[in-house]
Amino acid sequence: MQTLLVHNKSAGAGHLSPEELTTALEAGGLTVRHCSPQDDRLDRHLAEASDMVVLAGGDGTVARILAKLPFQKRVVAIVPLGTANNIAQSLGILDPAQPGSGNEIVTTWRHADRRALDIGRVTGPWGETRFVEAVGIGPLAKTILQFKTENVSAADSIRLGREAFRHALAHAEPLRSNVVLDGVALSAPLLLVEAMNIQHAGSRLHLAPAAETDDGHFDVVTIAPDHRDGMLAWIDRGCSGEPPLTMTRARVVDIDWRGDPLRIDDFAPDTRVHEGRVSVDFLAERLEILVPSEHDRANPAPVATSEATKIEATS
Repeated sequence: MQTLLVHNKSAGAGHLSPEELTTALEAGGLTVRHCSPQDDRLDRHLAEASDMVVLAGGDGTVARILAKLPFQKRVVAIVPLGTANNIAQSLGILDPAQPGSGNEIVTTWRHADRRALDIGRVTGPWGETRFVEAVGIGPLAKTILQFKTENVSAADSIRLGREAFRHALAHAEPLRSNVVLDGVALSAPLLLVEAMNIQHAGSRLHLAPAAETDDGHFDVVTIAPDHRDGMLAWIDRGCSGEPPLTMTRARVVDIDWRGDPLRIDDFAPDTRVHEGRVSVDFLAERLEILVPSEHDRANPAPVATSEATKIEATS
């Protein structure tokens, strides 16, 4: 089985190195070629035919590569090495109660199921951009775009990120942009709008618990001014339980963008114009992602060893 490994070696700490992961893949009979996410030839590597693509890194790397992948008949496996690992949690690759561990993920592939992943498309004044996680406007978008941590633990990064979001939400003014969901305008004042394809966002915020990655719908999260105090209290409680917000499912989200902070996954659109029509929908094609089977969820694998990390080719 021809396998492309895209490994961000700067993600996480104490996880599998590119060499260790390559060894594990080859021990399972896979033929591996490795590529860094920063490689100038990345697009060419992604376009070349392969049976399997393995993405090892944090949400930024995983989302960027998933959005760039040409649609071929191949399966994608994710080894989450980041801090939040929102994509892996939303797909069921990681247990939300114990996020952030990637070493044992490889052992689950021998019994893996496959789950479809919708790929979003956002069109605006800058052109067209694909995405995986969400398109959002408001204080969470501002926080994701501006908040960066270096040389801190994963726990501190999550805590500081939530504190930054709390501060942004506490001081947020109502959005100037107007939003339409499947042709129906949202008329009430809003502080935040997030069109989410996955359940988690930002610093491991479980904003859309019912979101599915393969149903062709966005879970559109909105926070009105009268939800602000409840959301601030939810953050103060450690973001436990259902967040006090409104969720609406929609296939198409249209935004009359009027300069509010706008994020596409974890980056801002590349444009000098900060207003105009923005349309968000899904591409017709989907990706197939390996996820732990019901067997593996009921019987978690032990910590990986040189023998345990051998992989059987999936077909």
